[in-house]
Amino acid sequence: MAVDPVSQPVPGAEPAPTAEGRTGTRRMSVLRHGFMVAVVVALAVFLWRQRDQVAEALHSMSPGLVLLSLVLATAGAALPGLAWRDLLASQGYETGRVAGLRVFFIAQLGKYLPGGIWALVAQVGMARDLKVPGRQAASATFLSIALSLISAMLLAGIVLPFAVPGLMGEYWWVFLAVPLLVVLLLPPVVAWWSALAFRLLRRPATPIRLPWSVLLRLTLLLSGSWLLLGLHFGALIRGLDANVSSPWLLSIGVFSLAWVAGFLVLVAPAGAGIREAALVLGFATVLPGGAVLTVAVLSRVLFVLADLLLAGGLIVAGRLVARWTRESDVTL
Repeated sequence: MAVDPVSQPVPGAEPAPTAEGRTGTRRMSVLRHGFMVAVVVALAVFLWRQRDQVAEALHSMSPGLVLLSLVLATAGAALPGLAWRDLLASQGYETGRVAGLRVFFIAQLGKYLPGGIWALVAQVGMARDLKVPGRQAASATFLSIALSLISAMLLAGIVLPFAVPGLMGEYWWVFLAVPLLVVLLLPPVVAWWSALAFRLLRRPATPIRLPWSVLLRLTLLLSGSWLLLGLHFGALIRGLDANVSSPWLLSIGVFSLAWVAGFLVLVAPAGAGIREAALVLGFATVLPGGAVLTVAVLSRVLFVLADLLLAGGLIVAGRLVARWTRESDVTL
């Protein structure tokens, strides 16, 4: 009896998608396109509302300082993506250099939507494309956020006493959460509470193992991020031609604490309004509130541009890598 070779399974070939699988794929495609449309609308509305203040700030500042600020913001915003990918790798989920960062930075655009959870939801959903279980992706996100909080507060605690003597005496209570966060991030404690969380959620999974070397590397990486972001704001402060002693140290410390304040108010998209108020308060003794507010609005616009550059650049890089891979396969 002759056997039809076309009907035989080909070793290594992907199985034909089922109807249920095709429906799930279409649903995910619709959700992702809806996510991107919502982000674009939210960013367009924000930029339109801030156009007057941004135009005023740009008119009074050196283009070179604004460009330097954008470069520093982009570099500072890029480092947390490396930390997130490193956390996944420490749990045994290696991602491609471009693919992992693309998921992180596209999902990060969700922080501009009201609600405060959309970046996490998008990261968990998109991480499945990288064969990363949702709970591990969420764990990596929560750990990176906690490390960011600790790094920001510790860096602020180091530089602010040199920038404004006596300031720490008034705001010492801000740092009360640091010891608790440090304890919760010790590798043995991370393994304990992650196992407990998975058990309570009835989601069997391996407890999160966070080696000491990874913890140290990520802390240094995220501290570097805050350093760059503080310098980003300091460049804009310098553009005011104000006579401020230690503007760079003050900007690093105040900007770090302002980000923490914005993060704690979850309902504000990307800390909108809260971060600006904290920056005005932090510079209240050395600069007029109106000038700081104008710079803070420009800073936020530059952050939007930095996030779009990172996400857009990685989308293009991903397509170039995919095209090169296809061409290589055809050649081979």
